[in-house]
Formats: sequence, C-alpha cells, structure tokens
Amino acid sequence: MDAYDWSPPAPGRIVSGPSALDSLPGLLSELDLARVVLVTSPSMARSPVFAMARERAGDHVVHATVAPHSPMADVRTLRDLAVATGAGGYVALGGSSVIDTVKAAVWLDLGTTRRRSVAIPAMFGGAEVTSRAGVTDEGRKVGIGDERIVPDVVVLDPRVPAALPSRLTRVSVANALAHCVEGLVGTGRSPLSDAFYLRSLALIRDGVDRLDDRHGALSAFQSAAVLAALPRVRMAAAHAIVHVLAPVLGVPHAVAHGVVCRTVMSYTAPAVPDRHALIAEALRAPAALDGVTAVLDRLGVPRGLCAAGVDRGQLPLVADALLESGVPGNPRPIGGREDLLRILDRAWTGELPRTW
Repeated sequence: MDAYDWSPPAPGRIVSGPSALDSLPGLLSELDLARVVLVTSPSMARSPVFAMARERAGDHVVHATVAPHSPMADVRTLRDLAVATGAGGYVALGGSSVIDTVKAAVWLDLGTTRRRSVAIPAMFGGAEVTSRAGVTDEGRKVGIGDERIVPDVVVLDPRVPAALPSRLTRVSVANALAHCVEGLVGTGRSPLSDAFYLRSLALIRDGVDRLDDRHGALSAFQSAAVLAALPRVRMAAAHAIVHVLAPVLGVPHAVAHGVVCRTVMSYTAPAVPDRHALIAEALRAPAALDGVTAVLDRLGVPRGLCAAGVDRGQLPLVADALLESGVPGNPRPIGGREDLLRILDRAWTGELPRTW
C-alpha cells in the first residue's frame, strides 16, 4: 500500500437539490444570523436568481460590487459594511471571486470576531469548500489561508448557474477539470484523494454527455466542483502559471485553467504515464490528453490563449513573475525561464508538440 499523509476536508455543511435555495431562511436561522450582507457581482445582481435570494435572505444589506480576482480594497469595503450595519455574517452568491471576497472579509475580523457565511456558488471553481482565498492587492495575487474562513454552509442549486449565460457556465467547468488533472499527479496525492478526483472526472464526463438537459448537467458539474476542491493535494505548475497569468493578463480564470491545464499536461505526460492512464479511464478516452481535449472542446474552452485575446509579447512578463516567486514544482521539473516560455508559448498557440 502507498504511504501517504492526508488531511481530511475542512468541516462544513452542503445542501444540494433543485430547490436548495429555498432552504436559505432556515439555514440562516440555524446559524443565528439575524442580519447578513448579501454579496454578489454587478452582473449577478441583475439576475432573477439574485432577486430570489433577496426574498429569502431576511434582514439584509446588499454589496454588489465584487470585481474579478477579489481586489483587497473591495474586501475591506465589504468588511466595513458588515461592521457599520451590524451584520453577523455574509451570504455569497456568485463565482469564486464573490466567495473569495467573503472568505477574505471573514479573515480580516478573525482577531476579534468570526462572522458566519453561506456560499451559493454560480460557477465551478470550488472556492465554496476550501480554506484558502485568492485576492489581488496592487495587481498581485495574494493567498489567504485559515480553516475558519471555510463557509459554514454551501447551497448547491442548479437554478443559480442556470441564471448565467450557458457558455459562461460551461467554460467554468474547466476549473474543476484542472483540479482533477493536477490533483491526480500532484505532490501529496493518495488513494483517498484519488477517489475524489476520479469521481469528479466521471461527473464532468456525465455532465458533458447530457448538456441538453441543462439543469441535470449543472447539478453534475456542481458536485464535481466540490469533489475536485475538497482534497488537500498540492497543485503543480499549471495552477501556479494560471494564478499569475490570469490577473496579470486579464484572462478569465476558467479559460486560463482550461488552456494551461492541457498544455502542462502534455509537458508532464512522460513523467506520469500511470496517472494519465487513470484519467483516460475516468473519461472513457483512449488517452488522457485526448479525453481532456474532447471535454474542453465540448465546453467551448479555446485551445490557445491567442483565441482569448492574449498578446503573445506579454508572455515574458508572466514568466518573469513566476521566476520571481520561484519556479513552480511539477512532476516533470521545469528547468527555468526557457522551459516556462516554451510552455507559455504552446499555451498561446494551443498546439501540442509530439515531444517537448
């Protein structure tokens, strides 16, 4: 048996179902939250599902200015609103930026109090079940980590992602897929974490196969995102690159994950043939890269960053920022700037060489 040291997922409650949002009043009562700040993004604030959340949130105030990549200035504004209005906690409805903004706001107050939170995800990044939050401060990505920022309750209702454009939600599945692909080859993997990732891949495959049944597919993707985010396996080069590339070049996080995941997977393949065999089996594909490419194509994720509007001339900025923080670890080591630029250039074109 493999030796491993595995930490179980952080505690929290998950409520899922086709009308799970209707349980919000009871959940807030159980958390003893008489007043909350209802947090979302400007686009989500205009959706009918946000109006539904307002009807069910009881006594609340609204903070609807969350921007992509969770700027720290907005986090502080949110925390100050909670203090000024006497809110005991937050309800986050939206994508990972909304949820991370709330988690960071909870973190700001940990020295004096702990505000409770409920996460209602609209996308598939998995932030709703992790003990980390990614924020940007003066254009740089900053990680915050603490068990106490994990949302107390997660509400998975397919009506929430269904309120967004179909293309947007489909592309978001690349977040969960990237977690699985890197988690299965990452440092600290174990038979226990494998079970989460492989089941998540199967749910992603099933969701892609039933895209015509939108609510059914979204339910599968919601569960897949949670399963992909729960294991505590250290991610490798693809995640490190995305966390620099997305905020520096303004690429949507899910698009960056889909493109870079596939490229780094190709680069890493010679070092982990047994792990890629597991991925291929879970996706019912002849080869892991074929299966991942087919899923990303069905989801509408572009194969290259060029299709996402990235200026090829800016790629060295990403490489330099990565080198400044240290060359990311990877099952197949990355030698330095030259290797990083090769990977970034392939991610830009979307073309994968037979050999690296």
